[in-house]
Amino acid sequence: MSRGDNSGTHSKEKAIWKAAGINAEKEKWYQQTGLGMGQTLSVTAEKKGYTLADRGTYLALKKNLGLDILVDGDAILLNIYHVIEVNPAKWPKVNAAGGKHLRISWFRRNPGHHQTFGVEKFGSALFFPDVGKKEEELESNKQAQ
Repeated sequence: MSRGDNSGTHSKEKAIWKAAGINAEKEKWYQQTGLGMGQTLSVTAEKKGYTLADRGTYLALKKNLGLDILVDGDAILLNIYHVIEVNPAKWPKVNAAGGKHLRISWFRRNPGHHQTFGVEKFGSALFFPDVGKKEEELESNKQAQ
């Protein structure tokens, strides 16, 4: 099952298919939901299929899905997300002060928090911080998880 929505996860999925030399969209078994991650996971569970999902959404919904992780930690699965401040000159209605506080005070000053965020509730961290790391370091850290 694919989100089929051109999201970051869908883009990562397409890159993985390309690296494998498979044009999945031409295969009968390939289905696109056109839905968000949570709904795609639900459809995947309903159809007893497979999908590429982000860790946070999967862990949040895991107890109601009946789906297991089959592959985790492979470097090709690394899907980096970043927090980017919006330019208040271009978007005057943006909460620039809140965005700056989130980026500086939360992400940069509390990187250790993200390594444990979700562990108590879901049994695993939902995110792995990349502040100050090179992509190669992230890949090796993820493989060790």
